[in-house]
Amino acid sequence: MINLSVTPHQPVLCDEDPAPHKRLNLSRIIIGYTRKFACSNPISALNYYYILHGIHNEDGEDMFAVCIADLIQESKEYQTLLGTMDSSGRKTKGAIDRFNVNHSQIISTVAEASEKRGCWQEAVTLYELAHNYDKVLEILNEELSRKLMPNDKAHDHIHEIATGVETRLQNSNSNLRKQFLLLLDLYQFHKLYHSGNDKLEEALDVISRLQIIPLQQDAINHRVQSFKSFSDELRRCIPDILIMVMSILNKLFKNTSKSNNSYSGQNKPAQKIRDQARVVMRFAGMLPYSMPGNTHAQLSMLDAPMRY
Repeated sequence: MINLSVTPHQPVLCDEDPAPHKRLNLSRIIIGYTRKFACSNPISALNYYYILHGIHNEDGEDMFAVCIADLIQESKEYQTLLGTMDSSGRKTKGAIDRFNVNHSQIISTVAEASEKRGCWQEAVTLYELAHNYDKVLEILNEELSRKLMPNDKAHDHIHEIATGVETRLQNSNSNLRKQFLLLLDLYQFHKLYHSGNDKLEEALDVISRLQIIPLQQDAINHRVQSFKSFSDELRRCIPDILIMVMSILNKLFKNTSKSNNSYSGQNKPAQKIRDQARVVMRFAGMLPYSMPGNTHAQLSMLDAPMRY
């Protein structure tokens, strides 16, 4: 007899019936047979797996769906098996679309496995194919916040991926999307900051527009209250942003003071920058957040030349 309920972990011949009868473990036979060519010829393996459609393991999962998920993870043939998403958000068909299975559930299963392994780029691609844009945003927000500060290729890579899916995220959670767009703007601030002294004022304009770091006295309390609603991903960026803002003010102050040949209060441009530095320092001291130990020391060092 053919056993239609056991899993591939059980023997090929199962003693589930009175002697001398035995049951043949079809799942194990199919999976064992396709193992040698599944990764090199996933379409052929997929056709064999369809034989297992309707057979369930001990967890009640359809073995065909289980085998598809395993095949996708092992072969990495995402486009061939699952299809792709074009720039307009339309999904092109993959090989599994020929079969009557729960495609979104299968894709989500693979996406979860990729996320657990730390393969965030794979997870983003898969969650988007499953139209789970909230998960896409959760992962991108986490990665953007982690790679926002370092000025390296990983920094640019995550931004490239994020901007690639930005236009397709209209139907996602509004709070997640708002944070996502804010992190993209912070990336622009970061790029301007590292683009030389001639871009410093432009970088400061970006911070002023984003309204997360106050530059005016009357905005401090509001910004402190707004900070309390920030996600952990965004809060994690604030200490580095504060240091960058103070560094900009420090450089602008020195340039302005030199050009006006005076550090006195009569130097109005320098005084404006000095006032902005006071606001940033006060804001940093009021934040209900435990910043890294050297953050306040760095801020104070940058602030020192502007105190008198």
